[in-house]
Amino acid sequence: MATNPGDVTLAKVSIQLIALLANIALALLKFTVGSIANSRALIADAFNSAGDVLATFVAWLAFRYGLKPPDEDHHYGHQNAEAMAGLLLGGMLCATGAFIAIDGILGLQDKLAPEGPGQIAMYAAAATAIVKETLFQVSIREGRRSNSPTLLASARDHRADVVSSLVALAGIFIARMGYPQFDAIAGILIGVYILYLSYEPVRDNTAILMQAAPPDIAPKAAQIAREIEGIGDVNQVRVQPLGGSYRMDMSVQVNGKLTVDEAHDLAHTAEAQILAQLSNVTEVYVHVEPG
Repeated sequence: MATNPGDVTLAKVSIQLIALLANIALALLKFTVGSIANSRALIADAFNSAGDVLATFVAWLAFRYGLKPPDEDHHYGHQNAEAMAGLLLGGMLCATGAFIAIDGILGLQDKLAPEGPGQIAMYAAAATAIVKETLFQVSIREGRRSNSPTLLASARDHRADVVSSLVALAGIFIARMGYPQFDAIAGILIGVYILYLSYEPVRDNTAILMQAAPPDIAPKAAQIAREIEGIGDVNQVRVQPLGGSYRMDMSVQVNGKLTVDEAHDLAHTAEAQILAQLSNVTEVYVHVEPG
């Protein structure tokens, strides 16, 4: 059953809006509770959520911009705005991770209260982990369904937040048992983990912007075309990433004795079959050559 583009658009917008509101609420919660409970790990996690607010807003703007139709300056549309936003999200993850790790290292030099952070900090960290895991599950499911770079990058960020909140929770718990330095150590671990998670969105979205196509798309399209009666062979397939979708140019061989109309019918058949069987391919242009 084909997916309604309008439904996909509504789902993306709704998920990004919910994530934005959740990140605002979590950032305020963790800044407030972290300050009251004197938890460096929770405050570090709050900075992470504050970065998420900006990142989610940027992702939403990019998605809206990517919906603009082609114009005289952008003949294939504006979908790669999503890849630019995904790259920005990865860069922000990298910067946030470095900031949190450095802040944790500096925190080890501070004079620490032997009783550790207040217990309320543990509740805030646990609540954050539950909320962010829910957002991860929703974002990764819709991101994979629609092949959206921004939703997939946001999903990775949500999962990073789950892990960072659990690390903060563990650090706060151990600190309250009489080892206050573990609150700062938890902050360092959170930063290092976020740095690690920044690699994939930077790599993947850089590949999209550099026009790198997945290795399996072209062979699948060629096989579909070869199975059409009347098409002899596929000479060339070129794939261009456009955000989370792809456009394709293909050259196929047909019997040189066919009429122009018959050759064009075969080309249109190949285009229709590829579009029907490869859900992330949105445009196909088949050129016929005498074989």
